[in-house]
Amino acid sequence: MDLFGGGLANGAIGAPAWRELPAEARAALTSLMTQLILDHAATTTTPRAKEVGHDF
Repeated sequence: MDLFGGGLANGAIGAPAWRELPAEARAALTSLMTQLILDHAATTTTPRAKEVGHDF
C-alpha cells in the first residue's frame, strides 16, 4: 500500500494528494498517525515466554 502516492487506485475520490496538503496539515496528520500506532502498540500485548519446568 502506498500511503503517500498520488494515484487514485487505492485512495478516496476527491481526496487531495499528500503533497498538495499544507505543511501544517501533513505534520498534524503524521503526529496523529504516530500517536495512534504507539497507542496501539502499548495496548497490544505479546504473550510472555514460559519457562520450561524440569520437575524431576
